[in-house]
Parts: sequence; structure tokens; C-alpha cells
Amino acid sequence: MIRIRVTDDGTYTVYRDGTALVTGLTRAQADAVAQSIGTGLVS
Repeated sequence: MIRIRVTDDGTYTVYRDGTALVTGLTRAQADAVAQSIGTGLVS
């Protein structure tokens, strides 16, 4: 399962199966990463 969580500093982290994949993102960036992971697409 892919999750996006906000951190204390206001940035976002993308998790997959409980493991942090990418940190320090804006919400838009986190959404884009989560979408590409979910569809298997990398841009």
C-alpha cells in the first residue's frame, strides 16, 4: 500500500508497505511519486 504522510517540517514522505521511499517533498510532488509508483510509470 502506498501512503503519503506530512512531517513535522511541513514536507511530505511517500511510503510503500511501511518503508519510506522519498522524503522532503511538496504535496504535489508526493502525489506525483505515489501515482507513478502505483501505476509502475517513471517519468
